[in-house]
Amino acid sequence: MTITPRHPSTAARRWTLTHGPGVLRRIRAAVRDALGAWGWSPDRADDVVQIVSELVGNVLRHTHGEAELTLTPIPDGVEIAVGDHARDLLVLQRPANGDGGYGLRLLDMLTTTWTVEQHEAGKHVRARIRR
Repeated sequence: MTITPRHPSTAARRWTLTHGPGVLRRIRAAVRDALGAWGWSPDRADDVVQIVSELVGNVLRHTHGEAELTLTPIPDGVEIAVGDHARDLLVLQRPANGDGGYGLRLLDMLTTTWTVEQHEAGKHVRARIRR
């Protein structure tokens, strides 16, 4: 997966994600850089990076083709949006097991809100984290 930044001069940061080695490491660094530029503390940035890692990791494991990550500053924090072309919705597994089910629990614990929006071409997962 490669990372292609889009519209780097705007406040929101967008990356087009395509499959290839090392993408998760690079996207974590890019998100951390954006949060640093917006004045986030390293501790709070860790939470955002964890959520991004989980959402992008799901895209890497469960979809093919391009996806998009958008990081948008909002008055009390940041909104993370990951769009992909898979029509499968996320399902909270109860209980979580060795095969997964922990990612949505992390979303519940670390975010103020999260949603999944299905559309014709796939879905968007959005999550908000306070500063």
